[in-house]
Amino acid sequence: MIIEKSLDGFRVTVPCKVNLFLEVLGKRNDGFHSLDTVMMAVSLVDELEITRRKDDRLELLIEFPDGSGQSLDGDDLAWRIPADQSNLIVRALDLLRVTLNQSFSGGGKCSGANVRLIKRIPAMAGLGGGSADAAAALILGLLLWGTNDDFGKTLNIASELGSDINFFLEGHCEGFWLARCTGKGEVIEPLKCLEPLHLVIVHPPRGCGTRQVFEALEQESNRNRREQPETLLDALKRGDTNTVGGGMFNRLESAAMRTTDWIERSRGWVDRYVHLGQCMSGSGSARFCLCTTREQAESIVSELRTNGRMRAYYAQTWQSSGIKDQVAGIRNEP
Repeated sequence: MIIEKSLDGFRVTVPCKVNLFLEVLGKRNDGFHSLDTVMMAVSLVDELEITRRKDDRLELLIEFPDGSGQSLDGDDLAWRIPADQSNLIVRALDLLRVTLNQSFSGGGKCSGANVRLIKRIPAMAGLGGGSADAAAALILGLLLWGTNDDFGKTLNIASELGSDINFFLEGHCEGFWLARCTGKGEVIEPLKCLEPLHLVIVHPPRGCGTRQVFEALEQESNRNRREQPETLLDALKRGDTNTVGGGMFNRLESAAMRTTDWIERSRGWVDRYVHLGQCMSGSGSARFCLCTTREQAESIVSELRTNGRMRAYYAQTWQSSGIKDQVAGIRNEP
């Protein structure tokens, strides 16, 4: 993410993610699943801005700019995003505020906040938009209420709230955001990336519910077979994009196909074009393909948008400084 001061508070631009590899290792006692996944942040972004309130309320305003927010049909849930306590942004800020107040002598130091979300990452897509926004909210809350020493508290809260949030806080390595994530997704091992990768992301007018996809996975006869990411990891180290494209894998894809036929339909649309490989992201329903150049990817996006049956985005590997360095830099600004 990229952190900036705004007129009355702070602003964050936060990317989404794709899963270059995703294996499900089994269900944990806490209800989450153990995962082995390689996540890469890419340049389809949301923006969040926070300002302080005099009272203790947390108010979330959601805006959909540039044509985002438009549904492709009546059952499209991509932009039906709540602004109440069920939103991960509000939950993250509320939990951070409680945690910080417990460490203040006398308590009650944290006030309320107004948060403005400019939403471009569709929901029910497997792109981690909700997790990315929650990570951004934790950093905004830290800047508004906490100190540099409180960064570890945001990591603990992130691991409590969801599987992908820690990646957006800890997945940085030498300018890029790429990491192997294990546990329920909160154990982060940053990976080197030699140069940006160019992708096309497509999202059909049907999303996938994460719970339903994992339930469908439990019914599959081959669910005990395990794939390993070593071929993909080695290709990433060497900058071999052809092998990266061929090594992408998502255990949840066949399960997601059982929840909506749009998984197979969107796969067919993408395969009309020349690319290095395609894969579903997360629990779906978005998928992506790897291209050799930006120009190739943008050409595919243009053709898919002309057809109008799916959302299509160009994206490349996200680049920024690490979060702790950015927070420290913001605090040191005059």
